[in-house]
Amino acid sequence: MHLRRLLLCLLVTGGTANAAETENLAALNAEAQIAHGKRNLGDSTPLYKKLLAADPPAPPTAAQRDLVQRFAPRLHNVAGEFFPLKDIVAILHPERPIIGYHLFWEDDLGFPSDNDPCDHEVVWVEYDRASLRVTRVATYFHGRIVSTPEAVEEANAHGGRPWIGVEWGYHGSVPWKAVGQVTVVDEILRGHWERARPGGKGHPADPLARGWPREYPRDYAAYLDFALPFDPRPLLRERELVYVSRWANATINRYCLRYNFAAKTEWP
Repeated sequence: MHLRRLLLCLLVTGGTANAAETENLAALNAEAQIAHGKRNLGDSTPLYKKLLAADPPAPPTAAQRDLVQRFAPRLHNVAGEFFPLKDIVAILHPERPIIGYHLFWEDDLGFPSDNDPCDHEVVWVEYDRASLRVTRVATYFHGRIVSTPEAVEEANAHGGRPWIGVEWGYHGSVPWKAVGQVTVVDEILRGHWERARPGGKGHPADPLARGWPREYPRDYAAYLDFALPFDPRPLLRERELVYVSRWANATINRYCLRYNFAAKTEWP
């Protein structure tokens, strides 16, 4: 039974059986993501199939497609970025006014041998349904959820499209004014630069990293200079990978990408 119908039945009956079914879907999703996190697609994919058979993603309406374009992030790369953006998927939550923009860069400088042929990053934009003003900008930043109030103000000053800095080589998504304000962002950026700079620790030689840059040749100020704007909207229109679902990783796995990706936090 479709999850939305389950929730309606709950309202009508106050039933505990339907509540248990809903909980079972969440548990099924959690089980699938544990397997996916181990790169065990042989176990995760059948679970994702079962999950989406019960609660399939919906195609977006014309109005929802407009929202995806309206709130699409304004990406800004650092000069000398080696890996291109190969795909982008937008997932709208079926009940909350929030859109997840899933960015798939060609790879990650630090993980050539992780069996993921991409680097999966996420930007979430929450908005007010009535005014269509942005209420929160959040990003997945190396295992943390990062947001700043200034990112909301900046997005609304640009028609709802948030500014996102993209870390060189590692692609951590940096919200507006996070540098110098969010301690964990500063620590990780500095640590990555220290590792990648000439004379730094660097990364162990890996045959799968042939042709990749071995170091970042400029100073730390340049590493933080997110000066090259990149508009992902043409790629969004070209790929047409836009769905309405609460199960982001399952939808990407079964409906969007033919290659593996790291399962990331679905909603902040």
